Amino acid sequence: MAVAVARRAGLIERLEELRLAVGEACARAVRRCEAADCDDPVTMFVDDTGPGLVIEVTDRAKAEPGPEPVVLSLLEGLADHVEVRPHQGLSGAQVHLEWWPDQPAEGAAAPVPPTSAS
Repeated sequence: MAVAVARRAGLIERLEELRLAVGEACARAVRRCEAADCDDPVTMFVDDTGPGLVIEVTDRAKAEPGPEPVVLSLLEGLADHVEVRPHQGLSGAQVHLEWWPDQPAEGAAAPVPPTSAS
């Protein structure tokens, strides 16, 4: 599903990167749920309303997100922006991935990467 939406969002050159990143984010969420004995489903949210594409993979594992340098390095190499954060208001974690178009649409301003408040 994510690849079909990415194709529609104009990210044709990055479909394999996107496919791999979403698969890794989903596998991470499933591993977290299995380790925490969580029966809640892993969910994926896809937003193609802005320039580019946002995908969020969320789990409900009752465990703090631990360090996962290999997975995070892989995701950071495949997506334009990666953020791992606690699930808002619930137990679990969310992997937020963004891909920005290489070329802005005619007459549109180039996308500005978000600034993270640390």
